[in-house]
Amino acid sequence: MADEQQHLDGERLAARIDALSPRRLAALTGAFLIALAALFIFELNEKAQLRETETQLRLAQAASDGAAALNISIMTGAPVRETMTSVRPGGLTALFHLSPSGDILTAAGATDIIDIPAGTLRSLDFDNAKDARLDLPGGDIAVAWRRLDNGDALLVAAPARDMFDRSRVWILFAIIFGAITLAIASLMAAFIRQSRAAASAAHALSTLTEFNAALTGGRCSPWFYDHKDRMVHLTKAFLQPLGLSARDRKFTMREISALVHPQDLRTALAVLSGEPSGVSEGVVRVREPGGGWARSYFRTSPEATRFHRAGVAFDLAGASTLAPGAAIAETRLKDAIESIPEAFVLWDAQERLAIWNKRFAAIFRIPAKMLKPGLTIEEVVTCAGVAGDVLASHFGPLDDKQQENVEVALPGSRWAHVSRRKTAEGGYVCVATNVTDLKRRAWAQKRKERELRDTVEDLEASRKELSEALRKYEYEKYRAEEASRSKSEFLANMSHELRTPLNAINGFSELMQSELYGPLGDDKYKEYVTDILSSGRHLLELIDDILDMSKIEAGRLTLEPKRIELEKILNESTRLVAKRASDAGVKLTTSVAHAPAVWADARAVKQVVLNLLSNALKFTPHGGEVTLTAEADLDGVTVIVADSGTGIDRAKLTKLGAPFELTESHFSRTGSGSGIGLALSKSLMDMQGGILALASQPGKGTVACATFPRRQAAKVRLPQFIRKEAHILTGRDTQPVTVVATQAAE
Repeated sequence: MADEQQHLDGERLAARIDALSPRRLAALTGAFLIALAALFIFELNEKAQLRETETQLRLAQAASDGAAALNISIMTGAPVRETMTSVRPGGLTALFHLSPSGDILTAAGATDIIDIPAGTLRSLDFDNAKDARLDLPGGDIAVAWRRLDNGDALLVAAPARDMFDRSRVWILFAIIFGAITLAIASLMAAFIRQSRAAASAAHALSTLTEFNAALTGGRCSPWFYDHKDRMVHLTKAFLQPLGLSARDRKFTMREISALVHPQDLRTALAVLSGEPSGVSEGVVRVREPGGGWARSYFRTSPEATRFHRAGVAFDLAGASTLAPGAAIAETRLKDAIESIPEAFVLWDAQERLAIWNKRFAAIFRIPAKMLKPGLTIEEVVTCAGVAGDVLASHFGPLDDKQQENVEVALPGSRWAHVSRRKTAEGGYVCVATNVTDLKRRAWAQKRKERELRDTVEDLEASRKELSEALRKYEYEKYRAEEASRSKSEFLANMSHELRTPLNAINGFSELMQSELYGPLGDDKYKEYVTDILSSGRHLLELIDDILDMSKIEAGRLTLEPKRIELEKILNESTRLVAKRASDAGVKLTTSVAHAPAVWADARAVKQVVLNLLSNALKFTPHGGEVTLTAEADLDGVTVIVADSGTGIDRAKLTKLGAPFELTESHFSRTGSGSGIGLALSKSLMDMQGGILALASQPGKGTVACATFPRRQAAKVRLPQFIRKEAHILTGRDTQPVTVVATQAAE
């Protein structure tokens, strides 16, 4: 029991040491260092961003304070350079007093470090106070500028990374991380050395425990001879079965002489002490406590001397007829057969079972107590739990062959390569090697080859189908492009052909309406002339819209965005539709005073506003009202056209914006309109970076919003009151156009 407990303790210790293996410890340490590095990187980025934010805020404050101070200096005649030096925030900052065109008038501060090209300065928009970041060849520069009262500007600049040019943040973090890494690496190296030493000790203890257990089971013991004290040390593994001692013990040569049979005393003394020399092994009878004699076998190395002598002692009880050398040889043979990974069975010359191993018995589920030497093949088959026919056919003696090699299917979906050969004495030896994994890999390889072949065939078929589909797609694409080109050419040609007679019709109608060459006569003629002129003008507007849409689809419409006065355009548009509103009995209200300037094409803005007003008047009944207002924010100006007409269902709003799309509620009443005006307005707003949106409720009316940017490339948005209800038309299927950018004249 004590030996078993010691063995269990050794296994537990080895398991605990293996649980903290160097590889696992290195993985945990690496994970900790990665997490620490991620934390340092996050902190590093945060501190760098704080420095950049601090620089931008200080520059903005310095620009505001400096502009106020410079305004006072210019008014009082104080030196501008001294004022700029006094408001300089410090660090690597530079202040520039700029003319309205962007030329440098005065500079102060770190101008040797901050070098901004003149072209970059002239490209800045000094009309709006702004903080910016310039990407220059020498590095990023943070700038802030403010316009002065006299039209000049003050610009403050500094390195965007840090205006005070402090040391890089990553240096401190790199030193800290390196120190922590070095300390952890040192601790881990020491721990690994200590754990390896402990593991070696634990495994040595486990090995020693197993070695002692093996010696005890085999009734065998090592012995050691001390030539100084002339004493022999024997372990309890040899002594306890003989009843001599329950623990390890040392015996003097006198005690050995008393224990050994007189006839074997000379052999025992020669083997144990080397006197006389020349004897290295022999059988020795040892006295038992009951008075009998137990046979033992002592052995040492033939090269052992009297000063260095050790060996082993075997208890031969129960093997009185077995020679020691034969017993040891049989034991070694059995150990060797059990240690091989293959199933092994040996039949003697009489075709009876001689030797086998546990793997052979396990394959056929034969209980170990049922197998005995001398059994015939039929008796062994009877003992088999499964596959007795396979055992008889492939594991028994051969009939008339010298050898056989074959692959055999075993129980449990396993396969074995069985090799049978005839021995020199006339028996048969059979060895079965497990080839299940090889067979499975071979089957898997064949299956993969079939799958790969099928995949290649499928890919080849798909490639052919794809090639055919691509060819058809190219053909259909060519036909669609040709159809689109033909349509655009037809519309353009037709529109030009129609405009020529329409101009004549409208011109002659105007002459007849004015009665330039005399009265028409009957009033009905005047009414007919008025209808002809109205219809001709309406048809001419439709033709102009078709021409514009054709240009947009072809990508040939050219806009010239610049800074324009929106209020003027809105008033002009109102005057153009005022008579139409009066004739229709619709009240037209305009409130566009002080509308800010926008960045857009004047003709396109006017066309969009006229289209929205025309739609509102067209679908507002007699006695209704149409209002035109403007609402501005920092980035854009929204033109709002609201009417009290019949309104549109929200589900039908999605149809608007495409050419020639009409909604039944709008156009079934009047029968006029082609739907192209709203599509043209949508395209023009898309081209100018604006937003066109509609919000409507049936029976209450419609609100149309057109938002224009106040600056070039500004991002616009709808007013808050209409964002939830509005259906945005722009931003979908925008056509390519040509835009010619121009600078607004100051």
